[in-house]
Amino acid sequence: MMSTLRDKRTMQIVLWTLLVVFLVGGVFFGFGMRYSSLNGKYDSSVDAAKVGDEAITREEFSKAYQPVIDKIYAAEPQGPTSDETQRLQQQVLNSLIDDAILGQTAQKLGISVSDEELAASIRREPYFADQNGNFDKDRYLQVLQANQLTPEQFEADQRNALLRQKIRTVLLDGVLFTGSEVDHYASLLNRDLKASYVDLDESAYEKNLQPTEDELREFYENTRNEYDHPERIKIRHLFLTTPQNEGFQDPEKVEKTLEDYRQKVLSGKAQFSDLAQKYSEDSQTKNRGGEIGWIERGSLPKDMEDNIFGLKKGEITKPFKLQTGYDIAEIEDSEKAYKSTFEEVRSKVLSQYLKDKASEKIALISEQLAGKLKDHESLEKAATELGLPASATDWFNRGKGIPHIADSKGIADELASLYIGDWKGPLPADKKVYFFQITDAEPEKETPVLTDQERVEITQRMVSESQQSWLQDFLDGERKRLGVKTYL
Repeated sequence: MMSTLRDKRTMQIVLWTLLVVFLVGGVFFGFGMRYSSLNGKYDSSVDAAKVGDEAITREEFSKAYQPVIDKIYAAEPQGPTSDETQRLQQQVLNSLIDDAILGQTAQKLGISVSDEELAASIRREPYFADQNGNFDKDRYLQVLQANQLTPEQFEADQRNALLRQKIRTVLLDGVLFTGSEVDHYASLLNRDLKASYVDLDESAYEKNLQPTEDELREFYENTRNEYDHPERIKIRHLFLTTPQNEGFQDPEKVEKTLEDYRQKVLSGKAQFSDLAQKYSEDSQTKNRGGEIGWIERGSLPKDMEDNIFGLKKGEITKPFKLQTGYDIAEIEDSEKAYKSTFEEVRSKVLSQYLKDKASEKIALISEQLAGKLKDHESLEKAATELGLPASATDWFNRGKGIPHIADSKGIADELASLYIGDWKGPLPADKKVYFFQITDAEPEKETPVLTDQERVEITQRMVSESQQSWLQDFLDGERKRLGVKTYL
């Protein structure tokens, strides 16, 4: 079950890239019965929307945005304007309606997301990984707490995302493009383009921040686990399973083999990492030469810690028994428990505070800018309304990147298939976040002659880029069929 991904340790670490921002206004709706007890008639004042026979209550709507509005005001004290509030309320309601439609569609198609699939998806997220790339339960809770999300809220959102992927796969199964469509798309990719753009520079926002000592101390208290740590060691290990043959076990042979490996390293005849990479039967660390990384005291079973902790750097444990085999570990480094004080780490606290607050500001502005562009405003107008400078590119193409923007070849490739008026963002490049809108394009060049491999690659790209629009067409059609009604 998903509860196995949680534990009690929490600390804040702001990673806005994972923040599920619903972007809604600050009106809190009351609760009530959907049907009047006096006349049995339907009471729409309790619901935010009706999707077929399914109701989205105002309570559900409130729960979707209420935890996030505090974050918006924290980044932008004056909050959204009345027009922005109305737009943001509609956006969250549309999201809830889409989820309801997809839920009904999944039920009809017999599609679901199991707890095991959800757990596997979360474990693959790099934001929840430790320094060795392994899922870290503590970090998982830290990220969610910093973004004011409970595990239940985040997991429900992730389950919906996986469900969308499954439904998209079913809906798009068998979709084909004609040869002429592929040729036309290839021509789009070969054009020269111009675009207007807005860049959001985290360092610029950092310069405008002047936190008080009280604010820094509060931030330190909320993130002090970033600076403190219990006793810990850094290790590599070499694990061998106990062989079995018709129930017969030979642990002595396994233990002797590991002791032989240990003596080879101690005598200088072999490197521990080389032996682990060659012989270890732990598939997760084998390719890294047995590297596990830092382990804190209290994170392993006591019998394991008793064999590892207390050794000095460079020492190797004697073979010790685990449930399915035997292990040896090499101590690469060790650190005593460290309890920081604010004065000792103030410079680090300040640096992290500035980065986090600037990231929050950029996340909010990005959402506001995207909202305006989704409402078919031009990028220049949207930027002006938000007090942002807009610029214009020179001619560019996907082969050369965008002039005066470093590391932009990837972005140029993403923009290559857009038509005039289309936009994309936020896109990271050159340590900034960008929004682009195509303003001009040269006439399409002569259709290139494609190899079979190029045709396959272009077709795959067409499917990938078209999925969202096809899904939206499906959702729009279902809205009409179900007679969706909104009551905000």
